Amino acid sequence: MDFLQITGSSLITRILFIIALLFVSCDFLITVFTIFYQRFLYDHYLRKRFRMPFTPRCAIIVPCKGIPKDLVNNLQGFLNLDYPDYLVVYAVESEQDKAVGVIKRIMAGNKRARLAVAGLSTACVQKNHNLLAGLKKAENAEVYVFADADIRPEPSWLRELVLPLADPGITATSGFRWLHARKGTLGELAHSYVNIVIYVLFSAACFIGGVGLWGGSMAIRRKDFEELGVAEKWSHAGVDDMCLSHLVLKARRKAVVVPPCVTQTDDLLQTVRGTINWFERQIMYLKAYQRKIWFFIGFPVVISGMFLIVLLPFAAVVALSSDKSFLAAGGGAATLFYIGELITIALYPFLGSTYSRGKFIFYWPFLRLTHGVSYCLTALTNTITWAGIKYQLAFNGDVARIERPGDAEQGN
Repeated sequence: MDFLQITGSSLITRILFIIALLFVSCDFLITVFTIFYQRFLYDHYLRKRFRMPFTPRCAIIVPCKGIPKDLVNNLQGFLNLDYPDYLVVYAVESEQDKAVGVIKRIMAGNKRARLAVAGLSTACVQKNHNLLAGLKKAENAEVYVFADADIRPEPSWLRELVLPLADPGITATSGFRWLHARKGTLGELAHSYVNIVIYVLFSAACFIGGVGLWGGSMAIRRKDFEELGVAEKWSHAGVDDMCLSHLVLKARRKAVVVPPCVTQTDDLLQTVRGTINWFERQIMYLKAYQRKIWFFIGFPVVISGMFLIVLLPFAAVVALSSDKSFLAAGGGAATLFYIGELITIALYPFLGSTYSRGKFIFYWPFLRLTHGVSYCLTALTNTITWAGIKYQLAFNGDVARIERPGDAEQGN
């Protein structure tokens, strides 16, 4: 059997084969690059270029809401960092938030800790409002650090996150979150898988384009924060990290991913529906701040991937129910796509611990389809739901309207 037979006999099947080849090649290469960057390039080359020691005064702003898994240990972790000069500001929406009691117990007797009560946001997402309130207690910090309450940082986390800022050519730094599915439920695997895909794309895009930030772990000099007008933009924006990334990119500045600051957690969403909703929100930010990428790159890739997934069983059915061969029905392209993607998944343990390589491989077609569902849903709305609050976004990513639970009843 020659190459042309594998691609099928028609122009359509050959085009599909080329699409599949491009898809799996890109996916495989950026995964291999991320492994190389994380395990060798950053530590053995990039990190050595930064001036050490570099320990400017830092303020860590940690927005909190409710009591997520391991909250006490996570918040305590920010006070046990191996760093000489920093403070931690825990920022909440109101004194009635359930997290406040935990925060006050942790703060007792600790001079590094502060509490900021933001009040209800009226023009931006609540997280941004909390962050801005926290910055008011930053007390002459030279570097602003932003982190989520659902991670527990290692003692070296702050030192590593801030270190690249010793290079004046780097404006911002970012860590990431690695989700380790311990139970291996379908919901956990869906959340873990989409997080890995985002991390791989995020790492490659940041290295190539010089920009990419994750709000759960990022740092920027106070001077750059003010020059870029971040506070003003955040006060109207629908998200923190994508908004800051957009400002950094627009100003032609550079950001860097810091692999030692990729924090591990087993706090995963437990349902597939929850993951679909979560990923839909992430894509909505892409739609708001990088609309051309969302439409001209994202949609063709997603639709192609979904089509190639369903093409394999379709080609098999056609071959069994007619005189048309499996390859003539596009089976060659579909088989290439499956094999290439499964080989890529087999590389994921080199990035971090995973529940079960075999289970990922078995459920992969379904897990990948959920990405397409999330992406397609973003074409139908300009509203995101975050922590129970609905935010309608304007064309530029600003918040146009906020609807909180109970608002409808109060208006009647």
